[in-house]
Formats: sequence, C-alpha cells, structure tokens
Amino acid sequence: MPAHTVLDSVAMAYVPLWNRARELAGVRLCVRAIHPEGVDARHLLEAIGEDWPEGAPPLLLSLQSPRLLQQALSCPPVRNTFLEVPASMFGAQETLNRLSLARRSGHLLVRHGDWSALHGLPTPGVDHRNLFTITPDDRLTPLPGQMVEGVDTQERLNQVLDQAQAAAVLGWPAADVLRAHKHQPLSYDPRVVQQVLLAIDDEECSVEYLERLVRQDPVLVYRILMLVNSAAYGLRREIGSLRHAIMMLGFRELGRWLTEQLPEAEPDVDLQPVRYAMVMRARLAHHLLATGSEDLLRAEVHMTALLSQLDQLLHQPLADLLHRLPLASRVTDAILRHDGPYFPLIDLARAMGDPERMDRMEPLCRRHELTLEQVNRALLRMLATSRDHANKRSERLVS
Repeated sequence: MPAHTVLDSVAMAYVPLWNRARELAGVRLCVRAIHPEGVDARHLLEAIGEDWPEGAPPLLLSLQSPRLLQQALSCPPVRNTFLEVPASMFGAQETLNRLSLARRSGHLLVRHGDWSALHGLPTPGVDHRNLFTITPDDRLTPLPGQMVEGVDTQERLNQVLDQAQAAAVLGWPAADVLRAHKHQPLSYDPRVVQQVLLAIDDEECSVEYLERLVRQDPVLVYRILMLVNSAAYGLRREIGSLRHAIMMLGFRELGRWLTEQLPEAEPDVDLQPVRYAMVMRARLAHHLLATGSEDLLRAEVHMTALLSQLDQLLHQPLADLLHRLPLASRVTDAILRHDGPYFPLIDLARAMGDPERMDRMEPLCRRHELTLEQVNRALLRMLATSRDHANKRSERLVS
C-alpha cells in the first residue's frame, strides 16, 4: 500500500474572517490528521506555505491535534500565518516558555478561549492576539485588534464589530442577515456594479476580466442571463453562458443597463460577506477541476456553483429559478438532481466550508473519485487568491 503524502493524510476546512468593513480579513484553516502516520508539522507547514503569495489573506491555522501543534511551534513559521493556540497553554509555565520561544522564532500566536474565562485575567507574558468565543449573555468591553466567534445574529454582529471595535469575526450570521430580507428578493451588490461600470470604461478591459467582476454577485449573474434571453433582445439562439451573454450584450449595452440598475442596488453592507462566501465556494468548485482544464469549463463550473446557492438570495425554489434559463443539462443535473459531472465538485466545495464535516471528508473524496491531496491543494489555491481573483493580472481562472 503506498505511503500517504502529508496533504493526502489530512482533512482541511475553512472559515472566513470578516472585518468592520465587511471584507475578507483572513481565513481560519482547520486541519485534522486522518492518517497520523503520514503527517508531521514541518512538511505540513511547507506544503501550506510553499506557494502562499504575499497578497494572500492571512491564515489562522487551527491544527486539531496537540501533537501537530507542539511540532509546529518548533518549526520555521509560514509567512502571513497565525498559529491558533488553546488558552490553556498560556496558563502553565512549561508551555508558556515554549510559546515564548515560538514567538521569538517568528510565529504569530492567537490565543483561543471563552471570553467569560479570559476577560479580566492578567495578560500572559507572550505577545499574542485573541480569538474569543462569546455567548449571547456576554457583556463585551472594547475589543480592538481581537477576533471573535459565536456571533449568531445581525444585532450581535453590530455590537461586536461596530461598537466593541473587534478586528474581525469568525464566520458570519448569514441566516439572520438574510432573514431581514425574506419578504423580497435581494437586488445587486452596488460595489460590484460600480466595479463593472469602471471596467467597461477601460479600453483595455477584456471579456474574461469583465466576467470575473460580474461573478462576484450571484444575483447579477442571474439577471444578466435572464436579460439576454428575454424577448426584448429577440436572439435566435438561447444563451446559457455568462461569458457568451456579456459578448452578445456588448460592453456599451451592458453599461447602459447597469446604470439603470444602480438605484435598485442593495445598500445593506452586511450582505457583502454573504455574497462573497458564495463566491469563495464557487471558486473552490472550479479549482477542484483537474489542472489544465479549459477556462470555459472552469467558468461553467463556477457559474453552476453560484447558481446552486441562488435560492438563498432570491427566496424562490431553485427549480423555479433555473427553469427560466436555457442551461446545459450538466448544470441543472448538478444543482437539482445532485448528479452529473459537476455535482462532485459542488458537493466537495460545500463540505470544505464546514469544519464539522472533516471526519467524513476522506469517504466523500472516495465517493467522488478524488484524493484528499487533490482537494486540499485546490482549497489552498482558492484561498491563496481570494483577495485578487478579479485582478487583471490573472486572466486565467486557475492560479
């Protein structure tokens, strides 16, 4: 039986961190050893950091094995990466000494524990930031520079980010944010509309770049497909591809239509992380395709993954929404029948956004005929480009 490589021996999952501007501040990368004999921290950190670009979002590395964490503290640090450390390790002199050595070697440390247990305690003698777990009953004091998890309502979100001035929250109360809009479909993201309009005015703008900008808003993707297939345009051929839709509309017509839509754009900034989390999942789905796959194939997988989440934004059954579009059967099969060539990519991308499913990741990979190493590398590629995926410098979808 072949030996497992380090990335074939662990399950990974991710949770975004969002700052006060409602933008991506970083990502918590959870790592659990599935085959412990194939994992050591040095090779794991090298695998994570070997292609981690300077512009990538900071990683909060959560190693869910005490042995791996102890090893990691003695390894060279990874650029732009924090190690998550249980608060208990700051309470004993022996482990505090180890943390002090790790900090002097360049590691960035984040103490993780309950707010109720840590609030008011003397500050340990090792430089660190905090990730506090809060409950609805906790009365918070100012939290500048700190991270918080356990925020489950929009009201609590505003308390933590806007009043207590926390640096970031782990995860986002998407269900509660969307509940405030349940009586009407969501409109467009005004920031995306403005970005597209600015790009249209740029003479060097390409169709591929414009497509990447549009894909940052699932509602905008859907409305453009609806528009180009409407009777108003009277096209002889139905259009089921976003890139084809943009080409058929033309930049000038798309710009004119978007300008008309600006008054309808949705002003609630708390929706931005909801949309962008959907974009991250869609990007992971297309990165799960084999390296070297054609751009058009990646674009269709990306669109499929976006449309699969559209019911949350438009408050209608997916079958009703998709019935109005002339989509390829492989797209509708994946979304409505959980079948076809694209479904494994969407299913795995969904699972990797849920740390609770890490124990089931290996059988899920086997079912979909992919390896843990393949899906973990895809996740790292997606995360590494999560801040600049719409940048002109990267015309290809694959990084």
